[in-house]
Amino acid sequence: MAPLVRIGLSILPNLGLGLMGFYVRAFDRSGLLAGVILGSVMTYAFGTGGFLVPLGFIVLGNAAARIAVHREDRDPSGGGGRGGGEPAVGGGPAVAKRTWSDALGNLAVPALGALLAILRPNMPVLAVFFTAALATAAFDSVASGLGKAFSRKSLTLHDLKVREAGVPGGISAVGTISGAAAAAALALVAFGFRLVSGGMIGYIILAGVLATAAKSLLKSAAGLRAPQVANIVNTLLGGLLAALFWTGVHGV
Repeated sequence: MAPLVRIGLSILPNLGLGLMGFYVRAFDRSGLLAGVILGSVMTYAFGTGGFLVPLGFIVLGNAAARIAVHREDRDPSGGGGRGGGEPAVGGGPAVAKRTWSDALGNLAVPALGALLAILRPNMPVLAVFFTAALATAAFDSVASGLGKAFSRKSLTLHDLKVREAGVPGGISAVGTISGAAAAAALALVAFGFRLVSGGMIGYIILAGVLATAAKSLLKSAAGLRAPQVANIVNTLLGGLLAALFWTGVHGV
């Protein structure tokens, strides 16, 4: 396929997704632009799978956020209410619009893996890194949203104390299970499009668990409060762990 045609076919679905997200107020203009650029790089590198795996992250993360806000609206004592979000189209729960910094926080690392795969197309470990970075982002987003929505208590790892749900760095059983399911879903999509082997699915989920646990420790013990920095660290660690597991499995 000619490079210009491939570029066009990579941009079009991401532009369509971005415009749809902008219409339903999931993104602002900066989030739309950043998402289209980063998404196009991932689609160019990995084809249909490179579009659908990030799409899966966006759908799952947004759904978890909306469920969390809906639960807070019904039970204000369990959380902080609506916050600064705007009403969604159709009168749904209010979720804050995603900006360019949100896009970079969650998508910069998998886009980096995709860019490296474009430059070094014969390195399958880069597809594992890409998939695991997105699976880790999905694990974190879904675990955070559903953990706050359906849990009353959480555990902070640095001191092993049970606290109220929603404290920085707290984890819950509901959040962990739902996050693992989200990571598994993205790994299965990647497997379906031959980005990763079936034997790597469990390792990708494990990488997401470990990376998000490390992020929780940083937030609760070290006081890391910059969310996008934390997301970049989280996705980078998830991708690197999965790449390390792949290297061990293949004896490279």
